[in-house]
Amino acid sequence: MRRYLHGPILFFSAIAGWCYQRDSITAYAKAHKYFGPDAKEFTYTITSVMQIAKPFDLTDMTDDYQDARLLSQDADSATVEITYYPLNTNREAIGENPNWKTEYAQMTKYLAPTATENWDEKMRADLLAALREDGIDPAVLTDRQVVTEVSRWLKRRSRFTNAFAIWYVHYPNGTPEVFPLLRPAFDKEKPASGATDQAMFDQEVLGRSMFYNRVHGSCTSYAIYLATVMRALGIPARIAFFIPPVDANDTKEKEMLLAAIHHNGVRATIRHGLPRGGSFTNHLFNELFVGNRWVRVNYDVVGQNTLDDSYLGLLTHILTTDSVSHVPIAETWGRRYAMYPVEPRLSSQNPYRLLKVSDHFGAHANVANPEVSNEELRTVTVKEIYWKEALPPSARAGLKNGDPTNPDFYIAIQEYIPHYANQMRDFEARAGHQFALVSAGHPDLKATLSGMKLSNGAEYQIWGVRIDAASRQDLAPGAEYTLHPINTSEVYTWTVKPGIVLTPRP
Repeated sequence: MRRYLHGPILFFSAIAGWCYQRDSITAYAKAHKYFGPDAKEFTYTITSVMQIAKPFDLTDMTDDYQDARLLSQDADSATVEITYYPLNTNREAIGENPNWKTEYAQMTKYLAPTATENWDEKMRADLLAALREDGIDPAVLTDRQVVTEVSRWLKRRSRFTNAFAIWYVHYPNGTPEVFPLLRPAFDKEKPASGATDQAMFDQEVLGRSMFYNRVHGSCTSYAIYLATVMRALGIPARIAFFIPPVDANDTKEKEMLLAAIHHNGVRATIRHGLPRGGSFTNHLFNELFVGNRWVRVNYDVVGQNTLDDSYLGLLTHILTTDSVSHVPIAETWGRRYAMYPVEPRLSSQNPYRLLKVSDHFGAHANVANPEVSNEELRTVTVKEIYWKEALPPSARAGLKNGDPTNPDFYIAIQEYIPHYANQMRDFEARAGHQFALVSAGHPDLKATLSGMKLSNGAEYQIWGVRIDAASRQDLAPGAEYTLHPINTSEVYTWTVKPGIVLTPRP
């Protein structure tokens, strides 16, 4: 998951203590966040301590899904205690307002065009005409209906560009310009040497141009795109920034988090959604005013929860802005992304790290905690073995540029866990990597995972395996080999379906 999120340089005031007070808990929070008059004793919570590099805003970090408390700060970062409420019922509480057009008209900060969310009256007219042509008339819909239908419509009608230059842009005069220090990184994202800066802005940075060109970039770009369209329709829109609960580039942080979570369903969901590691990972999406309340809208998901097996596992909110152009992304996270190492030095390139974590079942909480049977791959069963030349066409299609790990054969397993993108990587990190190929009358061959993993969900999960160099001379032409895993863990193990053989090489 590369290139999510970015944010401004924001400074803390000398705030200490919780950003809520027990006697000021709202009726909404009692009903949908805390489930009672106390912040922790009527529900299940996860509390972490994270060091977060600028940008962030502590006042934004307490919302319907989490509470935040400043512990310390220095020139480059802050250490914050964050309490998550993963069992909230905010999505169930989303209301709707049929009079949104008039009642929201005074929220000009979140309706006005900006340097990036730059709609105008012509775009508004063209947008309404395009919606009517596709059978959507905002004038007869509630705000929730508008947000639901238009967010789906917008996602369908636009294409994605893989260019990622938006983090290298700043807005010194209210218009986009390339941040001088990041010019080399910006130019690398251009699809051709003749591409102009303006062409890059039009496909990633400027909401109006993205609407007319039917194109968008990363989540940063899409949040601008959706905010531009919603503001043009009269729906107040802002943009929120999120990080994962750990730096997944640091295996120890990931293990610390999962070991501390004792709610089985929550732990499984977080495990399935955590980033795979090896990347600069964040996410950004919108908050739209719906039913007289700010509601998270992630692409076309209305009511995005903090607990999600597709988005970072446990979304950690660090900042909200009325416009991407008001956030000095290039000076902060853009610079860190393009020029790392820079200060502060944390666990990796990511501008955050987990320091401490625990969970709590409230004394008055009535929280079920059944076992989860498919939290992770533990025992996998090899159901097919293919020489590399015999790899099925459906799997071969995933190797458009060949297999750089140069395996001799592939093994396919029968297990698959839905909505768990990193299941093969996580299993491989814990299980043995070596196998023996056995054929009667011939020397055993040693083989090792090559590093290649192919998956198309339930259709196939396949690993590449390479015969060790010292065993190649013993490979017997025409012989049938059976596969014997060399398991190094008692928990994470390979098994082989009876009768499976590696047939003579074609």
